[in-house]
Amino acid sequence: MFFYIYLGISLLGSGWFVYRSDVTNVFTGIVLFLLFAVFIYLCLFVIHVLVFAVVSFFIRMDDLPKTIHTFYRFMGFETVRMFMMTLHIRVHLHGLEKMPVKEPFLMVSNHRSIFDPLVGLIWLKDYDVAYVSKQENLKIPFVGRYIAAVGCLPLDRENPKNAIRSIKKAAENIKSGYANYGIYPEGWENKTHDPLLPFRNGAFKIAKDAGCQIVLSTIRNSDHIFRRAFTFRPIHIHLDILGTIPAKIVKAEKTGELSDRAFKVLGDFLTEHPADDWKLGRRG
Repeated sequence: MFFYIYLGISLLGSGWFVYRSDVTNVFTGIVLFLLFAVFIYLCLFVIHVLVFAVVSFFIRMDDLPKTIHTFYRFMGFETVRMFMMTLHIRVHLHGLEKMPVKEPFLMVSNHRSIFDPLVGLIWLKDYDVAYVSKQENLKIPFVGRYIAAVGCLPLDRENPKNAIRSIKKAAENIKSGYANYGIYPEGWENKTHDPLLPFRNGAFKIAKDAGCQIVLSTIRNSDHIFRRAFTFRPIHIHLDILGTIPAKIVKAEKTGELSDRAFKVLGDFLTEHPADDWKLGRRG
């Protein structure tokens, strides 16, 4: 929403500026129009980011909202969406018909970039998805406050007791209907050429404790954002919903068995559909 509003203001303001400048050369007029439109948009973008930062100070980390549907969620999501559209990042959803309609779930996925949770939060916002995220993310200036306000929970990988506490809290939130949760069983961003890093079985305890189904998903190409963010070439990110592990199977199997089952499905898909930079933009 903000992207289109600011873009419209930029184009109208630039057009008015060129019109008032009485430019007679067509080429000069076009150049001035584009330059001034970019200047106006960047000014609006900076102002928006400053407002975004100021609003974050009103989020009380010791007394978070009792629901994820707040102004902070709207402000945070629309700001990230504007940022991604500005950098020409395009997100493609596949298999959305496989998502549960009303039943609670835990979503597991591979992990390629710090942007992965943001993609899931925004493009799956109708499914009330929050994430169990490494605690460092919740300490990011300004952004971390929004992450906490939309229901995300910190995962302390160095302290097993704190990690168990977060896992239990996520399961409670799923059962209560507060939010569905996503988690990355790899534990770290995969910087290798392998489709997946080994899974940590503890991630699947959330589904066991919540008694819910598991949604299997993958994300491709998100690791290209940093290296191509300012090349003005479109960046295509693909979010794939592969299917679910029903709640009855979650209940019957051990966490290790669920981990192996999910690892095979995700690994097979990523092996057959590798992310290969620009060509991915033409794939489904």
